[in-house]
Amino acid sequence: MYERPDVEQAFATVIDPRDHVSRSGFDVTALLPMGVEANPKTIVAITPYTPSGLRLDPLRTHLFPCAGETNESQPPIDLQVRVGGSKDFVAIGGNVASLILTYVGKYKRIAEAESILDWGCGCGRVITHMKKFVSPGRLHGCDIDATAIEWDQQNIVGPTFDRVEPYPPTNYSDGCFDIVYGISVMTHLEEQTQLQWLKELKRICRPGAILALSVMGEKLRGTNMPAALTKSFAERGFASFVPNYSHLLTAFSHRDYYQEAYHTLNYIESEWGRYFDILEYVETKYQDIVILRAS
Repeated sequence: MYERPDVEQAFATVIDPRDHVSRSGFDVTALLPMGVEANPKTIVAITPYTPSGLRLDPLRTHLFPCAGETNESQPPIDLQVRVGGSKDFVAIGGNVASLILTYVGKYKRIAEAESILDWGCGCGRVITHMKKFVSPGRLHGCDIDATAIEWDQQNIVGPTFDRVEPYPPTNYSDGCFDIVYGISVMTHLEEQTQLQWLKELKRICRPGAILALSVMGEKLRGTNMPAALTKSFAERGFASFVPNYSHLLTAFSHRDYYQEAYHTLNYIESEWGRYFDILEYVETKYQDIVILRAS
């Protein structure tokens, strides 16, 4: 048993204080499998069992890319740039997957979700890591970028990938997803397009489905939002503009489709709350994440 303040803090959000919680941490060590190259302290996989012997889904590390773990290659640099850049591509994807699993998992057991959608999956930055924790056959990815989707289909084994139009509807049936996450999607749509997609997400989610959608938080607003938008943003709680790189992304949308958008929490509660129950707003070092529930 180890004194683990981080474990104590995690438990504090879900159970009442317990004297023993701070000593609920443990370390596990094991030899790495033959052919796997990794930091010696990396946890490669843990396969848990119930007391009755039932084998549960294995848990794999997302913090270190283990050579030999999969045969999947990294996407070309130009596709990585479209989803935020090639710097720390793998690490950021793993961190985002961890955030999704942590905060969605507070409201719905990931292992029991029959169908999970990566809305705006791009070239698979996040879904590649989600495969380590969720049976790949339950994962779906969609994007308006036909080139990225084609790369996913040819290189990421397991999930189903579909190209969708820049505006809804999609071809997904009503109520077909238990979990939806959209990273760096709402941050790049103008207001009316966002509302159209919220309506579509509500349609394709089952009652009780949990969603995780990222937004530009206070830190990014302070560094990225043009001063000319300050007044209207303060009045409405929402603002967007067409960045100077928008024209580079017209191959799969149209000029001015790709924007940078900013929301206040009050705006999210007022406008997004017409479609979903707002459960939590999570501040992160990257984009913040809004956790919602479909009614």
